[in-house]
Amino acid sequence: MCAWNNHFCWPGSCGSNGLTHDCTCAPGFRKVSSFGADIHSGETTCQPTQAPTITTCDTVVVGPTMNQKRAISTTSSSACFHLQDIYGNFQLTQIKFNMTSEFAVETTSITNKPKFVVEAQFGISDSTVYINQYGISGEVYTLC
Repeated sequence: MCAWNNHFCWPGSCGSNGLTHDCTCAPGFRKVSSFGADIHSGETTCQPTQAPTITTCDTVVVGPTMNQKRAISTTSSSACFHLQDIYGNFQLTQIKFNMTSEFAVETTSITNKPKFVVEAQFGISDSTVYINQYGISGEVYTLC
C-alpha cells in the first residue's frame, strides 16, 4: 500500500486504489519496484530517467616498481569511451580512476509536491567501474 503521504510514489502519485504498483510517475521519472528479502521489498519509487554523463575519465595503471601507463584519448575529449586501450608489459598492482560526472534532473514539471517534501535534491549516490583485461590469446577477464 502507499503510505498516507504518497512518499513511495513521489515524484508522482499513487493509483486510485492506493497500491504502489499503480504508481504514476512525473515526466522524466520511471517507476521502479523493489523485490527481495530486505526492508525495502515491495516498495515502488519514481527514479529519474536521465542518466549522468561522465565528462572526465582519467585512468592510470601502476606496476610493482611504480611504473605507470595512462589511458590516452583518441580525441580532445576525456570521456571514457574516447580512451584507447592501455598496453603494458608488467603485472598490475593498482588501477587509479579519476572521474567527473554531470547530472541534471528537470523538476519544473513536478507541481503536486506533498507538504512533507520541503526540499528535493537529485544526485549520484554510487558508481561501478567494470574493467576488461584481454590476454595475449584474446581471452577476456572482467575485473570489477
